[in-house]
Amino acid sequence: MHAVDFNPRSWNNTPMLNYGIGDKVVCVDDKFPPDISKLYDALPVKDSTYVVRDIRLGINLTLEGDVSVLLIGLVNPNADSKSALERGFRADRFRPLEELRNEAAANQSEEETKDLHQPMEV
Repeated sequence: MHAVDFNPRSWNNTPMLNYGIGDKVVCVDDKFPPDISKLYDALPVKDSTYVVRDIRLGINLTLEGDVSVLLIGLVNPNADSKSALERGFRADRFRPLEELRNEAAANQSEEETKDLHQPMEV
């Protein structure tokens, strides 16, 4: 049997991740099913910053393979599956903090440029 290298930045079934373990990420999606609190002790909050402590293959609520993220400061119970691993969160719920900062700076620059091209009233 051959070992398979898991590189979450290039896994075929998910968009490429642009963050890794130890990176700061921001939650961009905190919309969870109503009963999810029965499975989790701690959930991420939109616009809050977290540090990634692990990235691994997981199974989502529809029992499909997915990339799962564990965060420093949020510890949850283990799943009831054979793996009995800690429950994580879908990787697409997070974006790198630096990426969001760069986007905000670019948007601010665009707004400033628009303001410069507006005729001034005197």
